[in-house]
Amino acid sequence: MKFRTLSALIATSGLLAACSPASADPDGPLGILASSTPHAEILEWVDEHDERFELDISFVTGGPEANAALVNGSVPANFFQHEPYLLDWQDQTGQTGVEVIAPVHIEPISLYSQKFSDVDDIPEGATIALPRSASNFARGLLLLQDHGLLTLDTELDPAAVSRITLASIVDNPRDLEFVPIEDELVTRALDDPKVAAAVINSNYALEAGHDPVSDGLISERPEGNSYANILVASAGAADDPRVRALAEALTSAATADWIRERYGSAVVPVSGE
Repeated sequence: MKFRTLSALIATSGLLAACSPASADPDGPLGILASSTPHAEILEWVDEHDERFELDISFVTGGPEANAALVNGSVPANFFQHEPYLLDWQDQTGQTGVEVIAPVHIEPISLYSQKFSDVDDIPEGATIALPRSASNFARGLLLLQDHGLLTLDTELDPAAVSRITLASIVDNPRDLEFVPIEDELVTRALDDPKVAAAVINSNYALEAGHDPVSDGLISERPEGNSYANILVASAGAADDPRVRALAEALTSAATADWIRERYGSAVVPVSGE
């Protein structure tokens, strides 16, 4: 198993694209971009327990560059995002050439606060930080709606999540202020004295040492959740036997059992019962 950072990958992207790593050596390591927690940890586990492939994992914090790397041939696969995020990226960039291979797990998003222990204690006019990316911003607003903090005039359409914006709010009984912050930086907003609470993706919460189950004031329900994290591959690598084997390993009963044991209800497998 190999590990790299995305910056190292980008620095050599011209060379990687030239030698087409997805097909040049079908018996070699499979390059994949992944968030460190829990995605890379899950990949490390399947790599250790499946002899059909070897993984070359590069760490990412998210962002459009992780999908652009698939399109430009820098790496054949990634594992860090949910499908609404991917659909929004495709809509915003017009890029194609990436395919969803398999949904793997759900990380219920939660609202956190270092100032209040109950969502009912958040005062009128308080500031709430949310992830900036269109899909996760919509997801945060929907979470707040589900718990009575606001009302939206629309529901989630995974293919058009960017339609849910601040303009979609039709009722805001506590006159809350909603501030978008880069997804990977929202955890830092909890230290801002002006921020009462923050909606944080579970992977970033876990990386920052927060327990989505015990620390979250409110959380998404995993049932019927549209935000399953997915294994994605470039169109040229979608049929690579290593990619298909990896998808089988990630969605197996053994991997599901390990995910439940390792993360509890903070990370919920979508298959492998």
